[in-house]
Amino acid sequence: MRARSTHRPVNRHTTAGPRCRIATSLCLALLLPCLVPAQLLDSLGHLLHQRPRWNLGLDTRGSFISNRGVTVAGVRVGLEHGGRLRYGLGYQFLLTQVEKDRTVPEDGNERVAPTRLRMGYLAPYISYTFLQRRRWSVSIPVQVGVGRGSLTYEDLAGDRRVLQRTTLWVYEPLMTVQYRFWRYAAFQLGWGYRLVARSKGLDEQLTAPIYQLGLRLFTREALEDLRR
Repeated sequence: MRARSTHRPVNRHTTAGPRCRIATSLCLALLLPCLVPAQLLDSLGHLLHQRPRWNLGLDTRGSFISNRGVTVAGVRVGLEHGGRLRYGLGYQFLLTQVEKDRTVPEDGNERVAPTRLRMGYLAPYISYTFLQRRRWSVSIPVQVGVGRGSLTYEDLAGDRRVLQRTTLWVYEPLMTVQYRFWRYAAFQLGWGYRLVARSKGLDEQLTAPIYQLGLRLFTREALEDLRR
């Protein structure tokens, strides 16, 4: 569904407070397991000695771009130790069409045309499940990415043109809570923040909260049981 954009002045002094509080809360969440470093190091060392298994995942994350709701999709491949420690490489891309009318060049002149934001980045990730209680588990996945963002439009001949392009550096800490109601499926809720630095402006606000809400399927367990 196409989002309706509005142009309103932003008071940076009124928005800085909530963002700082969110960022501080996330930092505390990330540092929580480190309050007992010896126990954490022992746990990680024990997990790393376990035989790793390949892990392939698909996910979607809700977020915001310039106060419009968007969906970011991704694919990840990596290794998993003991069902608690995961790391590898992923690729994230903007799934929602984010469009806005902008002034574009055309044969030496200018005209107003619809432009579309495109965004994608490679992101090494690591996820550690620091709490497991029966059907419940709490994890901290973190990914750091680098990629490209651009604004594109179609010229009068119907060809795609690039209005602006920039390099993106992305940092995404997250906390997820999972309830495994079945051997092959679990409910999952996550929240965090996406911090984006870029080499050039895109006339869009990319730094924003992120969230996850959905169903996780354990396909490997299902395949293993089918082979028995």
